[in-house]
Amino acid sequence: MNGKYHCLSIQKHQQRTEKAILFFFGGGMIIGPDGGDVKCAGEYGADCNMDVWFPYYPLCTRNSILETYKMVFDTYRKMVAVYGAENITLLGFSSGAALAIGVCLYNNTLDHPLPMPHRIVACSPGCCPDSNVQLNKMKELNAKDIMVDVAFMENVRTLMQHGESVPDYMLSGTLGNFKGLPDIHFWYGSDEVLYACAENFVKACKAENVTYTLNVGKGMCHCYPMVSFFPEGKSAHKEICQKICENKNIKL
Repeated sequence: MNGKYHCLSIQKHQQRTEKAILFFFGGGMIIGPDGGDVKCAGEYGADCNMDVWFPYYPLCTRNSILETYKMVFDTYRKMVAVYGAENITLLGFSSGAALAIGVCLYNNTLDHPLPMPHRIVACSPGCCPDSNVQLNKMKELNAKDIMVDVAFMENVRTLMQHGESVPDYMLSGTLGNFKGLPDIHFWYGSDEVLYACAENFVKACKAENVTYTLNVGKGMCHCYPMVSFFPEGKSAHKEICQKICENKNIKL
């Protein structure tokens, strides 16, 4: 991408499918993808019979989140040219889920926006606390969270800014303009600090009449649908595949 960044294209039979998934890995904007992330993306592509694009977006260890958004939006632009926006699902986990939503929020800031994708699936979207109320809710959940500490969510803002002026929605997706966004399907574990953000994401959807679903795994952890060797994770993985394949004649 732009001769600087890479994007992996995953195809089941080395033949382009009609529909495709734009997959965003997680890692808090500081950890890059590993083999498990690529495997997860490949499994969604295989189970949904769709191509998958897997951008190796720049982390915020050397750049601000502005550079990240430029790269992922450029990836989306190229996918639209290949598949058409109506055939693309954005799927992300953690910070990647924030980008899945954020691509559309970024699109809404442009003078000449691209068509919106078919739908968004966001699993535990990363979000800096947008208020003291939300921060306090995170703190209440902190003792239950085995993966993400509230201190990280407080401090990652500075890292994402990297000394630059950054739009609020790139730090807290709940503060973006949701007008015209496609269906958004959220997955959270009830025992994660980011579940505190779910209420404000729902409010943002309702304010702009965006169709959404909120799926909460009771007692589950951050991004539990990725842990498909557990029954709850396996079930959530199948539910996500069904959601991606809605309006598509595929039997799972």
